[in-house]
Amino acid sequence: MHRSGSLRTARAISVRGARGLKVAVTGATGAVGAGVLSSISSLPDVTLSVFGADATAGKGVSQAGSLSECLKGAEYALVLGGDAAAAVSAATPTTMVSVMGCTTALKASKAGSAPVTAITGIPAAAAAAELASKTGGTVTKAISWGDGVADLSHALVDGKWAIPLGAAPLPAPSEPGPEVAADAIVAHLKALAMGTDGEWISMGVPAVGDFGTGEGIYYSVPVVCTPGAYKRVGGITLTPEVAEAMEASRVALVAAA
Repeated sequence: MHRSGSLRTARAISVRGARGLKVAVTGATGAVGAGVLSSISSLPDVTLSVFGADATAGKGVSQAGSLSECLKGAEYALVLGGDAAAAVSAATPTTMVSVMGCTTALKASKAGSAPVTAITGIPAAAAAAELASKTGGTVTKAISWGDGVADLSHALVDGKWAIPLGAAPLPAPSEPGPEVAADAIVAHLKALAMGTDGEWISMGVPAVGDFGTGEGIYYSVPVVCTPGAYKRVGGITLTPEVAEAMEASRVALVAAA
């Protein structure tokens, strides 16, 4: 398990952007999967290899005949369905593998030497989208804690604190539309491959004890990224309400480990 505050491949991206990148995507089914493939295939100079879904559209998209063929030579892999442990086992140590959810990430990380992160930003993206629809502004710094706790207590709307504008620190869970979910998944990939320019994004990463998360699990926290690496965001204050929800998520993740 990768326990450090950063996660690097042996050949981290040396230029800004996704230039000359190979991305592997497995299990991209349904409307969300179609949205993910369409978005990635539209990026410049990206070769997209797909396994377990139709690759019917997009320049530079190839349909692999096997999991190992799909992952061969890929710098980044999104495992959206299927056997995540098998994907990590088939990946090389230079492939950064992202899977759906912290429990899946923990179990998959034990199957091979490839670095693993969990895609956890969908709850925060759904909360941000709902807040944006109410305010008409651009929302930043929405957080996904644990494995699904959306937190808007630090969110900004067009640079202004969201709480006085009507945001709830812990918004009620909402079902994200396919477009929101697909955008959140692609944002995870872009953050790792291209960096975030100091903006926060939530990822499930190995817990190291910050925010009372303990160790031995994957837990979603806000991070900032540079190409090929992430760094946890420190110094975030927690309201009692948010801390309680985070602890409940931690307990559930420990139980599922």
